[in-house]
Amino acid sequence: MARLLRASCLLSLLLAGFIPPSQGQEKSKMDCHAGVGGTIYEYGALTIDGEEYIPFKRYAGKYILFVNVASY
Repeated sequence: MARLLRASCLLSLLLAGFIPPSQGQEKSKMDCHAGVGGTIYEYGALTIDGEEYIPFKRYAGKYILFVNVASY
């Protein structure tokens, strides 16, 4: 049962990637933290092994799903 639930959630996320953004949605902006400026394209992240820095501007114009996998 748990596998079926997981599979249906993953399928929903996959299908959601095929929905085009609404009119004006791609230009929306939200200020989350005061003092942090710019766009996501001015940032990047290290690969999971810490060997390579990946600038997010590499993915400009593409659909991206960010997943926070930080452990507590």
